[in-house]
Amino acid sequence: MTPRWTPTRLVAADDSYDVRNSSDSVSRFGAYLRQNARPDECADAPVSAEEFAAVVWRTATAPVMSPGYVRLRPDVAAVTPTWSEDGDGRLMFDVHVPLQHNALVTRQSALLRWADWQTGPRDPDARPYRPLWTPERAVDAVLTTTTVRLAVTDDWALPAPSGTPARLVTDAKGSVAAVADSVNRFAGPIVAALRGDAPC
Repeated sequence: MTPRWTPTRLVAADDSYDVRNSSDSVSRFGAYLRQNARPDECADAPVSAEEFAAVVWRTATAPVMSPGYVRLRPDVAAVTPTWSEDGDGRLMFDVHVPLQHNALVTRQSALLRWADWQTGPRDPDARPYRPLWTPERAVDAVLTTTTVRLAVTDDWALPAPSGTPARLVTDAKGSVAAVADSVNRFAGPIVAALRGDAPC
């Protein structure tokens, strides 16, 4: 079932699909986690909550899982973890949002002759949020994508992984839930403002 999207709800974990489509009747996400686990990495060192969140988020989203355990609202292109390069190595999440010319605050007349993002098909469950695709024809185009960068702080309340293999899926789902909540809480109002949506 498609998550119920709102102006500020950008991402959501889909637990029912995860269980319903699992090969082990427990968790499809869990199977992907086990396939992508690297037991040789950090074998003797504990993994921080931030490192764990980055790894499990990548596994929970496309292109690793398709469809992902984490669903993105159709008008959000990606939500990706990255690390700051300023020496403190802080975890950040980038929310990539394609914006059509008419969504820009200062619309320039020079843009009128350029092609824009092509609007994807309507999905009644995701209305009014539609995917934006590159133009089908080879034409000059201005394709604007805004990146909302979120620095992970203590407010994210990322849970520390237990390090117990039996709890891997539970720990991963808890971490993904904390990231999803924070992305919605902090980036949701910004994306709503960019799109001119009234937050709920």
